[in-house]
Amino acid sequence: MAQLREDDTADVVDNVVAKKEKKSKDKKKKKEKKDKERKRKAEAAEVEENGEVSPKKAKTEINGKQSSKKAKTTEEEETPPSIDLPELTQEQQDGAFSKFRISNPMVEKLQGRSVTYLFPIQAQTFDHVYDGFDVIAQARTGTGKTLSFALPLVEKLQLEGTKGKHGRPPKVLVMAPTRELAKQVSEDFESITETLKVFCIYGGTAFAPQEQAIRKGLDILVGTPGRILDYVRKGTLDLAHLRHVVLDEVDRMLDMGFTESVEEILQAAYKTGGVADALAGSPDTPQTLLFSATLPPWVHKTAQKYMKGDVKHVDLIGNQDIRTATTVQHMAIKCGYQDRAATIGAVIQVYSGNHGRAMVFCQTKRDADELAVSSDIKVEAHVLHGDVPQEKREMVLKKFREGKYRCLVTTDVAARGLDIPEVDLVIQCSPPKDVESYIHRSGRTGRAGREGVCICFYKFQEERDLQWVEHKAGIKFKRIGGPTPNDIIKAAAKDAA
Repeated sequence: MAQLREDDTADVVDNVVAKKEKKSKDKKKKKEKKDKERKRKAEAAEVEENGEVSPKKAKTEINGKQSSKKAKTTEEEETPPSIDLPELTQEQQDGAFSKFRISNPMVEKLQGRSVTYLFPIQAQTFDHVYDGFDVIAQARTGTGKTLSFALPLVEKLQLEGTKGKHGRPPKVLVMAPTRELAKQVSEDFESITETLKVFCIYGGTAFAPQEQAIRKGLDILVGTPGRILDYVRKGTLDLAHLRHVVLDEVDRMLDMGFTESVEEILQAAYKTGGVADALAGSPDTPQTLLFSATLPPWVHKTAQKYMKGDVKHVDLIGNQDIRTATTVQHMAIKCGYQDRAATIGAVIQVYSGNHGRAMVFCQTKRDADELAVSSDIKVEAHVLHGDVPQEKREMVLKKFREGKYRCLVTTDVAARGLDIPEVDLVIQCSPPKDVESYIHRSGRTGRAGREGVCICFYKFQEERDLQWVEHKAGIKFKRIGGPTPNDIIKAAAKDAA
């Protein structure tokens, strides 16, 4: 009996030991399995990261059977599948970021603005501006002239390093003919730099906040000549340390009577005596950059007083017959004054509709006010001209850009340089007195490669004025009649769809 108990005890002990050994073996197998899985994943990750194949043989299971195959060679693994990539145009190749002194952070900012390469005017002026040459540049509206000077100047200043010294005078001065254009240029600068202090000054607003910003110190100052000159004469603004001066839409600025103001401002920027030093090419004179879509000969003569002898000329229009944007259709409608409002309302319905955007240019502020409140304009319209308070002008432009309303009735205050996206239709209530005005007005549509329509209204006695615009601008108007009820019905059906 005792012997039996001893045997039973031995069996129990053996069972316990066997179970422990089995458990240990199972644990060991699981660990080995996990190690193999971890190793396999690590090798796979290495292959994916480096594009290389592990020198070990890769085991492959086919139809439930294990079969070993030799790993593919590195060369075979690195050969990607063929993908048909769109071929780059010559313009895209010439404007590739890699060809210019553009930093990686700046490339990211530009791509964030959907800019993937430099436009021709930007590509052809970048090195000239960056290297400090004086530049006179002419290109069609909507081709990115603002970025042509903003990009190289910002890159250059950031590379040199910025010192946030309180009360520092500006290094860059940009002058624009209108408040709206000055504010837009300022916003373009701010969109591509976080380290440089940019500020915009113009008339129609309080002096105190602007003076406070100047006293705090800034790097880039944008403004209209009148308000800039006010601060120069008061001694608030020190231009003795300026290194770069930009005149944007220079022909309009000088044409609006700013010639004397601009000259006085530039003289204040020269350290040792003004225009005479500029003619002598003194190193103390700032770099001067003139950009515009139109540059009449008298602008060149006036500009020479401020520029050094080795000025660089970049003309993307040259002797070409067509001076307007090539993406715009030009049409003309003969219409009497009494029928004009109704016809304009019908044209907006047909060519712009309830979902497009239209700009209507009037010769006088009174015409703009009357047309904006006319019952013939079926879409919501707002007016913009010099008598509208500055705060309301900014709000009107902002909401029009955002598409909050579809029609902007304005004078030439909105004709210059304003980059308002996706304007489908431009209407000119009468042929302008100078061809430059027509070019800039029509340039509000068909921007950045988009297509647009510009329709010019004219009375019987204005036929010769229309022909003069055709000749000077190098275009041919397509004479059309006012929209018929059938045209309006078709447009309404398309809008509804």
